[in-house]
Order: sequence, then C-alpha cells, then structure tokens
Amino acid sequence: MKTTRTYRSCEIKSESIYIDGQLIYEQADLSFAKFIKGAYKHFQLNYPKFHKMDRLCKLAFVCAHLLLEQSPLNDVEPEEIAIVMANANSTLHTDQKHADSINDRSNYFPSPAVFVYTLPNIMVGEICIKYNIKGESVFFVSNEYDPNMLLNYSNALLDSNKAKICLTGWVEYTADHYYAQLHLIK
Repeated sequence: MKTTRTYRSCEIKSESIYIDGQLIYEQADLSFAKFIKGAYKHFQLNYPKFHKMDRLCKLAFVCAHLLLEQSPLNDVEPEEIAIVMANANSTLHTDQKHADSINDRSNYFPSPAVFVYTLPNIMVGEICIKYNIKGESVFFVSNEYDPNMLLNYSNALLDSNKAKICLTGWVEYTADHYYAQLHLIK
C-alpha cells in the first residue's frame, strides 16, 4: 500500500519566487546577486552566515528557508529529516572562481572561504546547521533534472522510516542561469 504524501514546493526562477505555484516575490531586471539579496531582506532571513555563502548556496538556502520556516519541524527529531538534492554543474561557478585565484600568480591568494564552497555538500550542510537537520543527506550530479529519481529516492527514505520529512529537489547556478525547485515531503 502506497502512503499518501504531503508536498509543499518552492521554485526560484527568472527573478521570481513561487510557493506551491503561487508567486510570492518578484524583482525584475536585477542581477542574481541583487535579486537574492533582495529576497533575503524581504523575507527577513536574518542569518549572518548568508553573506559569506557562494551563489549556489544562497539560492538553495533561500528556497529551503521558505519551505522549512513555515513547516512544523518540532514534531520530528532532527535525525528524522532528510535532504536529497541534485544539479547538473555541481559547484562549477565557485570552482572556477577558486581556480582563478590559484592561476593568477601575480595575485596568488586562494581563499579558504571560497574553497569550502567547491563542494555541493556544504550547501546541504548550511541548511542542516540552520534547521538542526541531522538525518540522511545526499547530493547527486546529473546531466538533467530528473524529479522522478529524486522523488523515488526520497520516498524510499520515507517508506523505510529512515526519515519522516524529506527536503528534495534541484538547485542549479551557473554564470548565466539559476533555478531552484525544492519540495518538502512528509
């Protein structure tokens, strides 16, 4: 017997944010940096570590915040919340920034603050720290967004009682494109 799941979703694309398909924030004609900072202020995230994050992490963090802040996480143990995410380019944007700092011999100073974000697990970790999530977490790199694979993996965690809540979805940032679609499954 298949269990009925409760879904909530947040999507960030084209300078717009949607919760469960409803537009909740929009700022046209802004760079990603200005758009995401505006969303941070608008939704009063008040998380100082946000300003040190790379762009991929900021995108995931805002999207996750909008789902998790409105959800009753107090009725589950931190170990019962899982995160399953994916994208196509891992942390390529930050990897390039780090590589540039190494390649510039006249200004050679690789920053540990940049280097740490060359792993997509750091993005997941930032969400886990903020929301005290201690359950299963996984990050996949795939050529294309495969929501069925993510949903199947998440449902397997829920069906096997390894999690009671799962935050799952796609978070992608490149120099010329960004997109996030996260789902909260209970």
